[in-house]
Amino acid sequence: MRLSNQAQRRSSGSFLCFFLLLSCGGILAAGDITSLYPGARANSMGSAFASVADDPYAIFYNPAGLTQIKTVEIAGGLGRRLTQSGNAGETSFCYTRPLPDAENTVFGFGYDALRQAKLGKRDSFLFGWSDQFTLKYFQLPVMWGVNFKILSLRYTDKSHFGLGADAGFIVSSKNDLKTGLVLSDLDTGVGDSLTTFTIANSWTHGNTLFAMDLRIRGNYSEFFPGVEHKLYNDLLRLRAGKGINLEGGDFLAAGFGFNLDPLVIDLSYSLPWEGMNAKAGLYEFNFTYKFEAPNFSEKLIEEASGKVSELNTRIDDLRKRRNDLEVQINRYQTHKGSLEADLTLMQTRMRELEEQVKQLEIEAIDAEFKKGNPPKKHAPVKKEEKWPKLHKVLNGETLRSIAAKYYGNQNLWQLVYDANQDKIFRGLPKEGEVLSIPAPTRK
Repeated sequence: MRLSNQAQRRSSGSFLCFFLLLSCGGILAAGDITSLYPGARANSMGSAFASVADDPYAIFYNPAGLTQIKTVEIAGGLGRRLTQSGNAGETSFCYTRPLPDAENTVFGFGYDALRQAKLGKRDSFLFGWSDQFTLKYFQLPVMWGVNFKILSLRYTDKSHFGLGADAGFIVSSKNDLKTGLVLSDLDTGVGDSLTTFTIANSWTHGNTLFAMDLRIRGNYSEFFPGVEHKLYNDLLRLRAGKGINLEGGDFLAAGFGFNLDPLVIDLSYSLPWEGMNAKAGLYEFNFTYKFEAPNFSEKLIEEASGKVSELNTRIDDLRKRRNDLEVQINRYQTHKGSLEADLTLMQTRMRELEEQVKQLEIEAIDAEFKKGNPPKKHAPVKKEEKWPKLHKVLNGETLRSIAAKYYGNQNLWQLVYDANQDKIFRGLPKEGEVLSIPAPTRK
């Protein structure tokens, strides 16, 4: 289906805004290893994931998104980050489980290990809890979630061990819009404050998802735009976004995912702005396995069955509407003759009334004249009747009754018959027909 000009301009404007934001750098200085999160899908979208958060790695970006997971899932991955100080290796693991006695409550666990000789080492253990409710006044679903964290940061000159927490919300609207709010890294025992506030928005247009996160930590803030496009019935997803600036290395993050349900494979790679030889970027691989989830072919069959059922319902509805129209058409055709006869009779009566009005007007003028000049007495003049007359046949009427009504003699029925032979059936006039009554030329 073609989009309207307004929709095309809106879509083009969205792409333009996305690439403009994709090309701009951070507002202030870039982050450090404490601002990095795992997940090949999220990182290939430039980490703009706080309002999307619909896979196990949501626990790192917005724990509220865990409630969108409906089956037990495990995920793991390996990554390598390129920096001016050397390469950093990353390992991650996630586990999510919906609680059997609660419809939308999901428990999650996440682990992330980052290792780099000069930047330091980081281990994060996250325990997440997510649920949802409906905002009654607006009738909008609201997802919420919290994390409990155990952190270990080890630099060359010092080490930190601390506890922390995250909290997040996601509000969904009926226009495929999602807004996320996250307050993360509320940590103690890790030195400087790492508290981060994230405002996120995402919008789905057809098969394309646009996302954007604004992340604020102390005096550092930065926009992270990202995009994801589905192909081949969601078998393949292409992604792009602005990568996280680490040690001054800017790059375009990109990647793709294979949806081979119950197995999902995600890959992320980087294109540095300064050339392929620049020490900047991320290369990451993730897998996700969904227990008790239908495989891809079963999902296609289920979607096809749903579409067939929907089409059959629409066909049945159209057939019912067609039958209703046919009944109305037959009813109209049945009453059409009667309505046309009524119209003809009313038009005739209207002409007769017009003649009577004219006659009354003449009589009124004569009466005014006769007030001062009384007329001489004359023999009464019989008013001449106008023939032929029209008569609509009522139920039970016969030619004899009609002749008696107009001629005062039922034996003159032959006159009525001769003038209306096409409207007489077996000696009786058809009910509803309009007969022409001729002058009584015979006695």
